[in-house]
Amino acid sequence: MMLRMTIVSPSIAEQVRVEVGILRRAVDAGDLDRTDEATARLLELTAACRSIDLSEEDWRAFMNDVRRGNPAFESSYLLPGEVCASLFPTISASDQVLELPIDGEIGEDEIDV
Repeated sequence: MMLRMTIVSPSIAEQVRVEVGILRRAVDAGDLDRTDEATARLLELTAACRSIDLSEEDWRAFMNDVRRGNPAFESSYLLPGEVCASLFPTISASDQVLELPIDGEIGEDEIDV
């Protein structure tokens, strides 16, 4: 599995927050069709935004580094920019980063987000 980390453009930030809410509800309900639809909408919405793809191993290493500084941190699709400075050195603290699985079935692997 890969995870796409995308800096959310301020012009679409509210739309992304709405879609992330839809995605969370779909994941919580175990509704794979709605999960796939919300994921596709988020990918389409952020297609023009700056992003990088991380392997699951790299993502886990990134999250371990974040949790080393803040053990209680839990990611939930939208991360504050300051948390992602190691991935995007020029990011501002006020930016948000969308964290999204981009291949495989969401939920097929247990990932502690």
